[in-house]
Amino acid sequence: MRATISSLPPPLPLRFSRTWRDGGAAGREGTGRSGRLGIWRRRRPWLAATEILVATGCFCALVQGPQWRESAALATVNLAVSLLFVFTGLMLGREPGQRVTAWALMLAGVFRCVDFVDAWSGPWHAYTLVFGGVDRLFGAWALLRYPNSALSRLQRWYLAVFAGWMLAGRALIVVTSTAQWNGYPPSWWPALMPDQQLSDALNYVVHGGEGLCGIGLMALLMNRLIRTRGLDRIVITPIIVAGIAAVIAAIVSATMMMFSLSSTPNGAYLVEGVVDFAIPVAFLIAVLQRLLLIKNVTELTAQVAAGGDIGAVRGALRSVLHDPTLDLLDTSESSLRALGSRSPGRLVSYIRAGQGAPIAVVVADPLLARYRELFDAATTASGLALQNAQLQARVAQEKLEQVRASRARIMEAELAERRRLERDLHDGVQQHLLGITAGLTAAKAKTSDPEAAAAFGQAGMSLKAVLAELRDLAHGIHPAVLSQSGLGAALEEVTERLPLPVSVHGPARRLDASVEAALYFVACEALANVVKHANATSAMVTVRVGESMLEMVIADDGIGGVTADAGQGPATHGLPGHGLAGHGLAGHGLANMADRVGALDGEVVIVSPPGRGTRLVVRVPCG
Repeated sequence: MRATISSLPPPLPLRFSRTWRDGGAAGREGTGRSGRLGIWRRRRPWLAATEILVATGCFCALVQGPQWRESAALATVNLAVSLLFVFTGLMLGREPGQRVTAWALMLAGVFRCVDFVDAWSGPWHAYTLVFGGVDRLFGAWALLRYPNSALSRLQRWYLAVFAGWMLAGRALIVVTSTAQWNGYPPSWWPALMPDQQLSDALNYVVHGGEGLCGIGLMALLMNRLIRTRGLDRIVITPIIVAGIAAVIAAIVSATMMMFSLSSTPNGAYLVEGVVDFAIPVAFLIAVLQRLLLIKNVTELTAQVAAGGDIGAVRGALRSVLHDPTLDLLDTSESSLRALGSRSPGRLVSYIRAGQGAPIAVVVADPLLARYRELFDAATTASGLALQNAQLQARVAQEKLEQVRASRARIMEAELAERRRLERDLHDGVQQHLLGITAGLTAAKAKTSDPEAAAAFGQAGMSLKAVLAELRDLAHGIHPAVLSQSGLGAALEEVTERLPLPVSVHGPARRLDASVEAALYFVACEALANVVKHANATSAMVTVRVGESMLEMVIADDGIGGVTADAGQGPATHGLPGHGLAGHGLAGHGLANMADRVGALDGEVVIVSPPGRGTRLVVRVPCG
């Protein structure tokens, strides 16, 4: 019969490893083939694991012995829980830095069955009373340590106090009592100074102290859960919940036994054993979670597939690695200078394009070092996304340069063709018509027939009208003054023919021929719309040339109210709403403006509040 004092809250681990004092032992745990857990990792790990589990099962079944006859259900639960603890420890031992935690879990499983060795007669009753909580010690060690590589100072002090209280207190109970006083049949017992009254008092004091220590353990576990962040919280949450449940079950069981509220101790042990199942299961869930987190890289790849810029990859990494503090920097000089102020105590990793130079820097929570496989997989996927984005940007830039060059050639060809047409009209057709006019004038002077003279005069007048129209046509194709005197003079010539006063402030110097031509025709189109639709009394054209930007402003004092209707006309460049209505700017007029300015990588902006006129701004890069 198991002593009632052995069913107590999950206690704490014993100091038997250098990792108690040396936080750097984590690195040594995961390396070295001399490690004892390495026996099942070498050639046939699953065969070795099976052998260990079979040996543990046989040992635990033998240790419980008569318990199988007294309560087969309890013996079965004990055996299953013990094997699950050992199996979980074997699984956990594969993780770097978790060898001590793995040993703690396996020893907790073995000693859980050893707790029931008191089913045999003899000196095992006294052993069970003193050491019946050792399995809880190892279990608590694992709960407090995972996934860290060492215990904190507070945890070490707590465990030392708890272990000393439990072992010393139980030893005092043994030496001040007899087997019968503790519910056992007469057997060997180290009763050095039997005193039932003292023994009962010690029983209550030791039980009460262990209960308070159990509450302290729950507080430590809750504190860990509250202070933990990111991936660690995801991994340890089921472990903390399972540990708290086991502590509560142990406290309730011990209380029931201490006050004799249950006449069937095995039933209480059975319930407690079922609850204890949750601890190794929670550790298994944690192990599987760490493995399954690698699959989050697929999610990362999907997130950055649509856009691989620094911002998108940064957001995806923060989401996948559960680190809102993670930062992703480019390799510019300013970013690298800022890295020094952001990186102290942080995990820093460079993302490279193959074996080349770094293309980005990841600055993350140092806790992610425990999930190095996931972190490396995520940064590798991010590197591929960034590299792919760079290649796409390079291809897009090359295509854009090709389009720009093509548009520039088209503009140059159009300008050259306009000049040729203007020259052909001026030097060819106009000169020919002038020659015909001169011939008609000479013929009129020589004839004495009044009817013939009148016919010659009428023909001369018609030719003059044709010549005037031809000059206007040539001016519309490409004004000679634009080529000869520049944009300012050409605009002055245009405004002189308009029926409203227009002030012109042209550039102080000549501009590129294609720029002058584009601005000239945009101004002509805009001024024509002012005359037709603005009901304005005056207008103004101003051209300013800066270091990197040329700006032309055409403003009037008309009715304003130009609205944007994005449903008309072809696409425009740099235009906040196209297909403008109210000033006749809809359709091809506005599209022509935008196309001309867009060919120069510029933009057109129209501001037209109702009743306050219209302001058209054209901006074109220059250098």
